[in-house]
Amino acid sequence: MQRRQWMAGVGAAALGSTGLWPLTTKAQALPPTTPAAPDWRQGTRIVLLGTMAGPVLHPSRMMSSQALCVNGRVYLVDCGYGAIARMTELGIRLPDLSAVFITHHHSDHNADYPSLVNLSWILGIRGQMKVLGPPPMRRIHDAAIALQREDIDIRIKATGRQPIEASFAVSEIKESGVVFQDERVKVTAARVDHEPFEVALAYRFDTADSSVVFSGDTSPVSATVQLSRGADTLVHEAMYEPGIDAMLAKRPYVPPKLSQFLRAGHTSVEDVGRIAAQAGVRRLVLTHLLPGDEPVPDAVWQELAAKHFKGEIVVGHDKLVL
Repeated sequence: MQRRQWMAGVGAAALGSTGLWPLTTKAQALPPTTPAAPDWRQGTRIVLLGTMAGPVLHPSRMMSSQALCVNGRVYLVDCGYGAIARMTELGIRLPDLSAVFITHHHSDHNADYPSLVNLSWILGIRGQMKVLGPPPMRRIHDAAIALQREDIDIRIKATGRQPIEASFAVSEIKESGVVFQDERVKVTAARVDHEPFEVALAYRFDTADSSVVFSGDTSPVSATVQLSRGADTLVHEAMYEPGIDAMLAKRPYVPPKLSQFLRAGHTSVEDVGRIAAQAGVRRLVLTHLLPGDEPVPDAVWQELAAKHFKGEIVVGHDKLVL
């Protein structure tokens, strides 16, 4: 026991001496957010599937993906690498997806999409799955089917399945406004700023008992504030700038302009706090953490966001249900 305590102290001292984060007494006093996990099948629940900004591979976090679950029906927002595995671990079946919403077409947000299309069809979609995203969503969907064309044709011939094309309804979103509505939820999209994409989207979900906004990837913009005005929860990407250079130093293969590119296209955790405060949301959830594979304590993320936002702050972790 004494050895384990000593090792824990050495580890903490080593992390604090790296200079990656401004550890203060206040930061150390903030406990990590570990609420008891509710059942995602009951009521309106946010499920964080992948909380890593990528494309980065790390066992602790998968790439960006989250879902809003409304009384057992699932609305997926992005499906980066690992999303299907996380859904499977939580008992979320692909055929239970009512709709899929893609914020933009970076691979860390859509890498699992081809598998989602093929496996959802095989496992038995009920009716027709709706897919919405910015252009070229239709071309990407067609390419996902083309990837497994041989498998699809053999299954249709051998088992008499209906053609895969009939199981999906794909829509491309170019402008802000209401883009989807059913008996459980109304979804409003807003264009945000994530260069060099011409169209990148945030989504607001309004249900009978809650309102949730997913920012997607964006630099700080007023569109996110307007979309989030009065919402219960804002799920926003967050960047810890002091950790970016340390992350890139471990990866000599990255291009020289990547640091500038990351800083220009994302939102610092302090600015996320400002956005949440301006929007007047009740709860802020930090996800798409950049860097997500650096050991930045939850307390540091919380303390920086809390400089401007005084509501509840949750640091995202994979498979967290809120």
